[in-house]
Amino acid sequence: ITLIVSILWLLPLLLILNNSFKSDSDILNHFLEFPKTLDLQYYADTWTKFNFPHLIINTLLYTVVSVIGVIIFAPMAAYYLERHKKQRHIRICFGLIILPIMVPFQSYMITLTRILGKTHLSNTKTGYIIVTVGLLMPLAVYMIHGFVNTIPIELEESAYIDGAGKLQTYFVIILPLLVPILTTVVVLDALSTWNDVIVNQLLIGSNQEAVNMQNALYMQFSAQSSDWSHALPGTVMSMLPSLIFFIFMQKYIVSGVTAGAVKG
Repeated sequence: ITLIVSILWLLPLLLILNNSFKSDSDILNHFLEFPKTLDLQYYADTWTKFNFPHLIINTLLYTVVSVIGVIIFAPMAAYYLERHKKQRHIRICFGLIILPIMVPFQSYMITLTRILGKTHLSNTKTGYIIVTVGLLMPLAVYMIHGFVNTIPIELEESAYIDGAGKLQTYFVIILPLLVPILTTVVVLDALSTWNDVIVNQLLIGSNQEAVNMQNALYMQFSAQSSDWSHALPGTVMSMLPSLIFFIFMQKYIVSGVTAGAVKG
């Protein structure tokens, strides 16, 4: 059953790869057939037409800066919320932080765009990064919060007895112990940001200086026309970095999630 499901999931990707070597007419008329030649001309044309180096720089900038922002603030918030969870206002604060996980993004995206418009952050890289960090924070805090619960508080008490302050205890003792779950957060958030279409399209629109790869590819399709012969090679090129990244990092996802499953 797993093998069959895997094939079904891979089939669209294989069809994209297969048709990325064809012209528009061949894609529309001979979609399931193998290409006559493995000519990379469409890839070269797409690289030039889409200005792919610029798109890669934008997408990489969004991914790196957003992930760094989450990794800096999410562990601090999760650690403080966990260690003070007996206080009522802390429990309320934790509930508010993870609330966006349970609320569909579509329900507040219009309000979000209006707020960015009022603050003059709409159609800007800064505004997109701020929103991306905000959208990634709830799940990151939730995951790290559960992991902190597995760290014995006696370690911190021993550090305090030895004269360490709160900041020193956090950075020297707690933060290194969070590496497994932080690695998982990095992988998930990096893939989410790299492959984002909806938020970038909503906040950046058609601003060519700030679009990421996925949004640039999305804009090639409209009610009047579809540029398949360039969109499919672009899709393959945009998938390769995230696919390679996931293959090398997938073991850390499993280890990070299961590391906090058992307390002791």
